[in-house]
Amino acid sequence: MRKFKILTANIFLIAVAVCSSFKNVNNNNFNKTTDFINKTNIVINTKQNVLSATTVSMTMGELKQILENKEEHYPFSDEFIEKYQQKSGGYIDNAKKAGIEISKEKHSPNQKWHWFESWFYPSIEEGTYTEEDDAKSKCYSRLLCPELLLWMYEACNVDLTKIKAAFNAAEKGKIDGIAAATLAKNMRACVSYEDILTGLGKM
Repeated sequence: MRKFKILTANIFLIAVAVCSSFKNVNNNNFNKTTDFINKTNIVINTKQNVLSATTVSMTMGELKQILENKEEHYPFSDEFIEKYQQKSGGYIDNAKKAGIEISKEKHSPNQKWHWFESWFYPSIEEGTYTEEDDAKSKCYSRLLCPELLLWMYEACNVDLTKIKAAFNAAEKGKIDGIAAATLAKNMRACVSYEDILTGLGKM
């Protein structure tokens, strides 16, 4: 009987030792797995940060060079002028001072003139912008005139379905009488800056 008890006690001790060994192995595997996951997350986050830091953009000078070679008239911007050309203020007043005919039917002044002569060059001369400034923050995100935005989208070869969506958003804004800033925001929701870069072959 005594031998049986000793044998039982030994078996119990062996079982405890084996279980403890498995537990250590499992803990080691768990720790290794946790370390792997943490290291993987670090790599992923690092790559995401690198991608964010290298997002494609343009300077105002680069955008200027692109738009210099574009047409004065495009269908969507001309159609918007026919329907909703502003009566005064902004580029209309500047066109009058420059002796340019104001005509919805002739789409005058054209939006290329608007971008360069009424907005870009005066802004450079006044020191509001420089050609080294970021085109997204200084141009894409700030322009408010719907016909000018449409012209820029068309000149930058944005997908036509997205331009049409922006046209519809602008038209709805005009009909509803919403503020210019909100109208432009709604247009940007249809045409992202990435859409412009894609149209220019920069994405």
